[in-house]
Amino acid sequence: MKKLQNSLAAKVCVWVVLLAAAFGTGLFGVQARVSFRSVVSDSWQDSVRYQNAVENRRLELVEGIHLSQELELLEQQMEAGRAGPLAYADAEYLREQRAAVEERFSRDNTWFRFRVLTDNGQTLLGTNLREDETLSGVVQTVHYFSFELREGESYVYYEDPYAEADITPVAPKVEGESAEAVKVVLEYGVPEEINTGSVFVHDEFTIIRAAWQNDRAFFDHYLTGFCWLGGLMLFALIWILWTAGHKKGEEGVVLSWQDRIFFDLYAAAAIAAVVMLACCTIWAGDQLYWGTVNSYAIQNEDFETFFNLGVMGTGALFAAGVGCSALLLRTLAVRLKARCLANTTLLCRVVSWTLRSVHEFVQCLPFTWKMVLGFGIYVLFTFWLIARGVYDGFFLLIYWVIQLAVVCFIAWWTYGYYRLRQGTKTIAGGDLEYQIDTRRMPYDLRLQAEDLNNISVGLAGAVDEKMKSERFKAELITNVSHDLKTPLTSIINYVNLLKSTEQTDPKARDYIEVLDRKSQRLKKLTEDLVEASKASTGVLSVTREKIGMSQLIDQALGEWEEKLAGRKLTLVTTMPEGETWVYADGRHLWRVLDNLLSNCAKYAMEGTRIYLDLERGKGQVALQVKNISREPLNVPAERLMERFVRGEESRSTEGSGLGLSIARSLTELQGGFFELAVDGDLFKAIVTLPQAT
Repeated sequence: MKKLQNSLAAKVCVWVVLLAAAFGTGLFGVQARVSFRSVVSDSWQDSVRYQNAVENRRLELVEGIHLSQELELLEQQMEAGRAGPLAYADAEYLREQRAAVEERFSRDNTWFRFRVLTDNGQTLLGTNLREDETLSGVVQTVHYFSFELREGESYVYYEDPYAEADITPVAPKVEGESAEAVKVVLEYGVPEEINTGSVFVHDEFTIIRAAWQNDRAFFDHYLTGFCWLGGLMLFALIWILWTAGHKKGEEGVVLSWQDRIFFDLYAAAAIAAVVMLACCTIWAGDQLYWGTVNSYAIQNEDFETFFNLGVMGTGALFAAGVGCSALLLRTLAVRLKARCLANTTLLCRVVSWTLRSVHEFVQCLPFTWKMVLGFGIYVLFTFWLIARGVYDGFFLLIYWVIQLAVVCFIAWWTYGYYRLRQGTKTIAGGDLEYQIDTRRMPYDLRLQAEDLNNISVGLAGAVDEKMKSERFKAELITNVSHDLKTPLTSIINYVNLLKSTEQTDPKARDYIEVLDRKSQRLKKLTEDLVEASKASTGVLSVTREKIGMSQLIDQALGEWEEKLAGRKLTLVTTMPEGETWVYADGRHLWRVLDNLLSNCAKYAMEGTRIYLDLERGKGQVALQVKNISREPLNVPAERLMERFVRGEESRSTEGSGLGLSIARSLTELQGGFFELAVDGDLFKAIVTLPQAT
């Protein structure tokens, strides 16, 4: 799971799955939205599409009746010779329009059935029913609509087709004539079962009924797809939040560039984008829905293409909104994991900076000004509460609560001052190790108490440091003088002997050999002194690179194997399989290993074992060197790492006491840790360095 959490390929795949699932969810969602009305309606004639289509047919039919009236009036005017010069063209246009209406309402072209009657229900003005048919027997629901026809005037609608109408007289078009009004009742409807048997008519009602059946048939599929893809989308989102902030090769949570943007600005932009995309998605879904209920639109040949493109566009808008929401939730999860939400929020930074500035300003004020300022605020606030408490008892209650809080604060401050005075007396009495308890103490008193504690600690530390420094100087002078005196004396004596003998003397070679050996020891000692000084001050140059620790140990053991065998010391090594790589300076690391093995060769008890263990893990490599000391170790481990300190005080060996000190300084220069542990005669040195991959 850790690999999947850090895998970049897995993250990309999950993002693709999230957007694809969101796109599919949007597609199925808008389809279910459009189909929902068809599912809740028991009959296709209960749908909004049908009602709009019937309403449009009714408007067309009424408009056709009005055209017929205008045509009859125009023909009458032409017969009476009162028509204008363009009356013939107008009449032809009206005839074409009326013919088009008659063609549309022919029973061979539509399932719309109607009857046009006068208001008494007796005179039949027009119908597309057969003589053997009745409207109530053909259609499922009969709709009624009434209006008035006047000469030269538009029609007037009535809610109740058979109600008595209060007809308002209309001024006649020609002086002396009155406008005749004819009240007309329109009865209409559509059969429930259409395109059954051998009769097939293709009109908007055919399309509406087919769409209604299709919506009812596929609604369950739309809803199932919406739920499944929504669940997949939610799973992908949870996965993204789980893997957010984790990166291959990095420990802990890693912030990306978008996680460094102020969160409130990022959230404002993301929320604005999500709201805009949500509004666009809802608007597009509504447009698609109202487009499907438009009886004219659904008859267009390009409507299906337009509808499919609209559905895909709605899905894309929804996917974009989900993507923006996922980005916002992802960066929120990363900031919460890294615990940096407040630090990466501009508002929090501004508030924090303001509070910190006010706090620092108050802290910088002298104690007297703090007291004056605090007392002034207390007095003003108290007067305000008393003034308001005259009219409102609630503010008077707050006043007494404030007084009680002030009394408690004064008692707390007084107790803190008492503790400070008692601690001051104790320290002044000579007890420099006494520490004043500063917990739950007022700020100014706590600062004073901490200063007093620091004075006692500083005095005790200065005394210890001075004693240690004096001891170190004395030991340095004594040890260096002792270590340099013997070889220098030998060199001087043998040089004098060489001067007093002839060059042909056979002993000259022996003298020269001794002189050479002692001079080499003196050279080594001086080099150790110089290197110890440089290592402790950190002036040595360090070039860290990837080094094979196992190989370096093998080389060092190869050089020291003969010397260790001469001391009857047995090496027992434990190393992990494969090479162990570290970041270190090869020259300095070699010197550390050489000093540790040299220390074993000089001070280990003969006939014992030397254990050398190499371990790696958690980004570090640890080398442990353990041996049994020849002499009792009466020196603490920390003191053994000081310069010129050896485990045996007789100084009968050739050691300078600088090896462990140099090893520790060189290890720390390479970014590692050097530790010593002493348990009886057991001596253990641990060198820890960063592991390289």
